[in-house]
Amino acid sequence: MLKKLKIRNYALIESLDLDLNTGMTAMTGETGSGKSIVLGALGLLLGHRSESSALRNSTDRCTVEGIFTPPRSAQDWLAASELDVWEELIVRREITPQGRSRAFINDTPVKAHDLQALGALLVDLHGQDGTRLLLQREYQLAWIDTHAQNMEHLAAYQQSFREFVLAQSDLAKLELERSKPQTDLDYIHYQLRELESLELRSKDWDALLTEKELLENSTDIRTALHEAWSALAEGASDSSPLERLQWSLKSLSKVTSMSRLYESLQARLQSVTIELQDIADEMESQSDAIESNPQRLAQLEAWHNELQRILHKHNAPDAKTLMALETSLQASIEAASNIDAAHSQAQEHLETCRKRTLKLGHELMERRVLAAKQLSTQIEGALQLLSIPKARLDFDWNLAPEPDAWGIEELQVLFSANPGQPPLPLQKVASGGEKSRLMLAIKATGQATQPIPVIVLDEIDTGVSGRVAEEMAKLMATMAEQQQVISVTHLPQVAALAAHHIRVSKSSNDSTTSTDVQLLSSAERIQEIAAMLSGSEISEAAITNAQALLKSH
Repeated sequence: MLKKLKIRNYALIESLDLDLNTGMTAMTGETGSGKSIVLGALGLLLGHRSESSALRNSTDRCTVEGIFTPPRSAQDWLAASELDVWEELIVRREITPQGRSRAFINDTPVKAHDLQALGALLVDLHGQDGTRLLLQREYQLAWIDTHAQNMEHLAAYQQSFREFVLAQSDLAKLELERSKPQTDLDYIHYQLRELESLELRSKDWDALLTEKELLENSTDIRTALHEAWSALAEGASDSSPLERLQWSLKSLSKVTSMSRLYESLQARLQSVTIELQDIADEMESQSDAIESNPQRLAQLEAWHNELQRILHKHNAPDAKTLMALETSLQASIEAASNIDAAHSQAQEHLETCRKRTLKLGHELMERRVLAAKQLSTQIEGALQLLSIPKARLDFDWNLAPEPDAWGIEELQVLFSANPGQPPLPLQKVASGGEKSRLMLAIKATGQATQPIPVIVLDEIDTGVSGRVAEEMAKLMATMAEQQQVISVTHLPQVAALAAHHIRVSKSSNDSTTSTDVQLLSSAERIQEIAAMLSGSEISEAAITNAQALLKSH
């Protein structure tokens, strides 16, 4: 149950601490007093969308907190979600002035969808437009599944349906590939042959480029090397640099024989002489080795030009990139050659997924049809109590052209409120009051096996009055024996039958307007119900009637 609701800085509410009790609680107040604001704050705890425009003071944060007695299903969800399980369950939602929202469960930060999942186990919030849900296939099937305890069957069907959709997508991709013109494949073959002609993986392109540069400049390189060798080994004067080094080394040898002080200088000069002799010999050898080879150069230039052409064609920076492209083209051709086999396998897989989905869908549909028959009987019984004694509620089932995430069936809810009138689609025959009573009957019977701890009925009694209103109040009171019922109502019969009574009112001054929420005492309840009976001018007769209503209940 919901034990306490705390609201700070939300819409017209500056601060509210509302204590709630078990059983049935009536919430009353004039139109526009702010009842929907209280329910809107509760909706935030259930994961509904938040907006910064809801802040009363735009510079302060808004906080809504609910304290619940958690049912077993909520405790199991908390444990499965690795959240703390306390004796009390505290759910909090905050909205900053910048519009950012934060949510907490037992002081642990969570996402809004976590509030939605947990909220579905705590509160059934029926809004003023809730009767529209009666016309929605998804709501109808979900309600039947809840009553029939179909969750495992529905989960198995939906998993199979997801695989079926994926198989459809895979087949569509393969069919798109098959539909491509043959010219596309021919062009891929042409590109691959072009790349294969380069023999990319059998050539060291860096080494070939070096060889090409050498052959292109062989004469100049040979001449320059010979000149460098000549400058060292032959010299332009009477002696070469090497000869002069030899003379210098010979002179140093005489000095070191006289003093060891100059041995290191002699060693260094010896090293320079050896290195310079080696360089000269290498230059002579390299110069003699260089030859002109026009045929080899022509071959290298042809390879290089072809490489540059294909690099430019594919906007590629180097040969490695072309190798990767070659691998990709080979894979494309291989895939194209196997596409018929892949397409056949995809068709078989899709048919397998379809059959499995339809099988699970039929099993789910059978359970739904059986549960719907049981529900029809229960709801018709509840409608008898609500002064529609000859009501008939039927469910018209037909196979859908294609399965979807909810099932393989189409569902039409048929309703008749009068004897002799055949059941027709609900939207065509039910009045507003009849829809309200039907929705209440659904709420009263649909979750009898495991009711949600809290149900909030927001003006579900719209369009009824008199004895029907009293019967609706009695049905709500019966529901309150199994779950906490909070009924937002304009009917004095409902308010009088509730165990607790909350009044919502609005007050204004020159600068602000505020919504106030008050739990009424016995005397205050008489005044409130009398006002509901007679309007703003409370007569003695209205007070007497109010006292009689409360006393009779």
